[in-house]
Amino acid sequence: MDVKFTMVISEDIARKMSYIGKYYGRSRIKEIEWACKEYIAKFESEIGEIDLEEDT
Repeated sequence: MDVKFTMVISEDIARKMSYIGKYYGRSRIKEIEWACKEYIAKFESEIGEIDLEEDT
């Protein structure tokens, strides 16, 4: 299930994410989603898998 939310970021970051996304053939939002997935994967490889059941 997808969750929609509003995120406030600086104009510079938004423009840079658009640039990177365009370079890789993705939209800005898809680039942000990809970056989040990479960040989570890096965290989990260093710290351990996040148990979402534990969070509720």
